[in-house]
Amino acid sequence: MSELAIFGGEPTVREPARTVWPVVSEADVARVADAARRGEISYDASEGMVAELEGLFETRLDRPYALATSSGTAALHSAFFGIGLAPGDEVLAPTYTYLATVMPIVACNATPVLVDAEPDTGNIDIDDAERHVTSRTRAMVVTHLSGHPVDMERALRFARRHGLKVVEDCSQAHGAATSGAEVGTRGDVAAFSLQGRKLVAAGEGGMLVTSDTTVYERAVMLGHFAARSETEVSTPDLVPFAKLGYGLNYRMHPLGAALAIGQMERLDQYLEWRADNFRAYDQILRDTPGLAPAPRQDHVSRHGGYSYQPLYDPAQWGGLPRSVFIDALRAEGVPATVPTSLPLHREPFFSRAETGITTYPVDPDRRLYRAGDLPRSEEYVRSAWRLPAYPQPLSTRMLTGMAEAFRKIAAGAERLRRHTRAAAA
Repeated sequence: MSELAIFGGEPTVREPARTVWPVVSEADVARVADAARRGEISYDASEGMVAELEGLFETRLDRPYALATSSGTAALHSAFFGIGLAPGDEVLAPTYTYLATVMPIVACNATPVLVDAEPDTGNIDIDDAERHVTSRTRAMVVTHLSGHPVDMERALRFARRHGLKVVEDCSQAHGAATSGAEVGTRGDVAAFSLQGRKLVAAGEGGMLVTSDTTVYERAVMLGHFAARSETEVSTPDLVPFAKLGYGLNYRMHPLGAALAIGQMERLDQYLEWRADNFRAYDQILRDTPGLAPAPRQDHVSRHGGYSYQPLYDPAQWGGLPRSVFIDALRAEGVPATVPTSLPLHREPFFSRAETGITTYPVDPDRRLYRAGDLPRSEEYVRSAWRLPAYPQPLSTRMLTGMAEAFRKIAAGAERLRRHTRAAAA
C-alpha cells in the first residue's frame, strides 16, 4: 500500500468530480429568458411561471393547495401562521435542524420546545418528544434531515394522540418517501426550500403545500396581499381583511419559478443519480474495516439524496479522532466534511434569558437549555460526517480512487494514531 497523502504520498483521487449545482439546461435558460422578454418579472395573483410551478407541486404531492414563497423560511413562517399559533402556544421542534425550522415559531409569538435527536439519523426523536408535551403544546414540526425522511406514521400517531398539528420541513428532502408516501403529503402543512443547493432550485424560493383551506388562506393573507388574497380567500372570518391582507410580501420571483420548473421536472432523474452514488458509497464503506454505510431506517422508501451522512466511531479506529480521519481522507482527494452547526439548544438564543427581541414577546418562562440537556443530538454532531451527494453519477475512476483512499487510511491507521499521539505530547 502506498504512502498516505497526508504524509506526502500521492493522492488516490486526482480528478475532482463535477460539483456545479444546480444543473441548468438550455431549456431552463430559454424559459427564464422568454419570461424576462415578455415582462414576466412580477405578478399579483397566481399566474404565469409561478402558477405553473405551484401546479407541479400540487400534482406531484396530490395536494389541492400550493403557495410559492420567496424562501423556505417564508414558507415555514407561513405554515406556522397558517395553523393559527397564538401567544402561549408551544411547538415541539428538533434541536438539530437549520434555524429556519424553528425561529419562525418565535415570530408567531409561540414558544419552540426543543426535542432531542435520533442517534443514527439526527432527525427528531419521537420517543423523546413525549416527555416535552404540556397542556400548552399545540403543534410539532419535523425536519427530514439530509434527505432521510422522518417516520411519518410514528409522528402522526404521536400527534393524533396529543391533538397536535404537524408541520413538515421538507427543505432537504424533495422526493423522499416514507412508508410509500412522499414527504409533504402527510402533515397538516409542509414547507419546501428552493434555495440554490436544494434538489429543486429556484436560486431563492420556497413552497407551502397543504390540504387545509384555512391554513392555505391564512398563509395567502400573510404574504400575498391584494389581488391574490382578494381572489382566493373565502373563509368568512378572513374575507373582511382579504383586501388589506396581513402585510408581508412573500411572493416568489417569477424568474426563479421559471428556473425551478425544469428542476422539478427532472427531480426523479436527480434522485436516481444520487441514489446510484449513495449505493456506491455504501459498498465502499462496507468494504472498509471500522466503517458502516450511512444509516437508513426500515420505513424509508426513498432517500432524498441531499447529503450522505455516516457515523464515525473512534473506538473502531483505536481512538483515532474523527478530525484526523477526515483530514486523511481530504488529503487523498475525498471531499469529506463534518457538520459545522451546533444543535439549537447550544445557541445563545436558547440558553440565555435575554434575546435582544423587543418587537414581539418571548416567553419569559421558557426553558433555558444547557450543554448535555439533549445529549443524543450533541453525540450525533460529534460522530456524523459527510460525503457529497454530487449532481450526476460518479465515474468508475472516481469511485475506484475513493475506495483506494479508504483502504489506504484503514491500512495506515496505526501510523495516524502514533502521529496524533506524538503531536499531542
